[in-house]
Amino acid sequence: MAEGVQLFSADREALFVRRPNRFLIIARDGDEEVVCHCPNPGRLIEFIFPGARLILEKRETRAKAKTGWTAGGIYYRDTVAPLFAARANKAAEKLILKKIIPGLREIQREYTLGASRFDFLCLDDQGRRHLIEVKACSLIEYDVAMFPDAPSGRALKHLEELAALAGAGYCCHVLFVIVHGNPKVFIPNLHTDPSFAAALSRYGGAAFPHQGVVDVHAALLRCNQDGNAVLAAESIPVDLSHGELAGQDSGNYLILLHILEETVIAVGSLGTITFAPGWYVYAGSARKNLSHRISRHLRKVRKQQHWHIDYLTPHTHAIKALPILSYQNLECDLARSLGELGGRKVPGFGSSDCHCGSHLFYFAGPPMENRAFVDMLLWYRHVEGLKPNCFHP
Repeated sequence: MAEGVQLFSADREALFVRRPNRFLIIARDGDEEVVCHCPNPGRLIEFIFPGARLILEKRETRAKAKTGWTAGGIYYRDTVAPLFAARANKAAEKLILKKIIPGLREIQREYTLGASRFDFLCLDDQGRRHLIEVKACSLIEYDVAMFPDAPSGRALKHLEELAALAGAGYCCHVLFVIVHGNPKVFIPNLHTDPSFAAALSRYGGAAFPHQGVVDVHAALLRCNQDGNAVLAAESIPVDLSHGELAGQDSGNYLILLHILEETVIAVGSLGTITFAPGWYVYAGSARKNLSHRISRHLRKVRKQQHWHIDYLTPHTHAIKALPILSYQNLECDLARSLGELGGRKVPGFGSSDCHCGSHLFYFAGPPMENRAFVDMLLWYRHVEGLKPNCFHP
């Protein structure tokens, strides 16, 4: 029997209702509302749909604890995805470190070096010092694992510190512990954190003990409903080839706009348009300065009305941007996909320079609570956007 490690205790199950903030989940068990701590601060957009089955762990009684339960895992695509990001270190120590460091002799947890603290300092039988940072990876879609699922200045800081220490003689590693699924490859998530993706591609890619670079590893765990995890694959291929794209600030985006009540707006040459209450999704692209373009769209005031969307944004209750970095222009592909999902087009909106009927689509409910919409977004991020020959005229 394979050696395992307990990532959480399965004390109860409940159904996901909503997530008020990064650290709190509201669930329901029958008629009872259950308030849970969320131990993973990531966005988790592929998981958190109403009705998703959660596995809860009873929390130890603490004076400052605001909840009695923690969401330890979630059932997802015929498997269990553990949510305790911090406990990836436990699995790394027991199951993985000896695989990536031949001749492992000694392990020291939470090693402090100067003003920095690293997950592990390990010594091998040759006396070499290995610094290891562990990152839990839960975003696995279309056979591609990605980290992080939200911008992580902390992860970038750790990486830059490791790169500096590699030049000082340490053997430095980043270990991505993939916690579910069957990925064929690991890729740094250039869509949600291009700075980290570019840095990982710049510093990583060489086998230790080469000095001046950081060795990048990815390993796969398999977790059951009782919270026990085993090592399913000690090495998942790592692809760092998209680092240049991550640094180019080029690609596509979806802008989600929420209108609370019927609104009549004069939209430039399109004339007067009546917008029903609900959600609108706008597909766009920028071959350079993508982040600036998105920031401009998110700003409701202090801008000239240049694009059709500029007339709409001041009237919205909420705006959200979803960047999709890519080698080619996928703006029209995205618009076509929104229509196929059942979005109702606003005729002529944002499509004056192409043959599409519209680049703005109406949805009655929140798109991020629509499984088909999220799957479409992840398809473009994990597959279509990373194809060099994906352009459709």
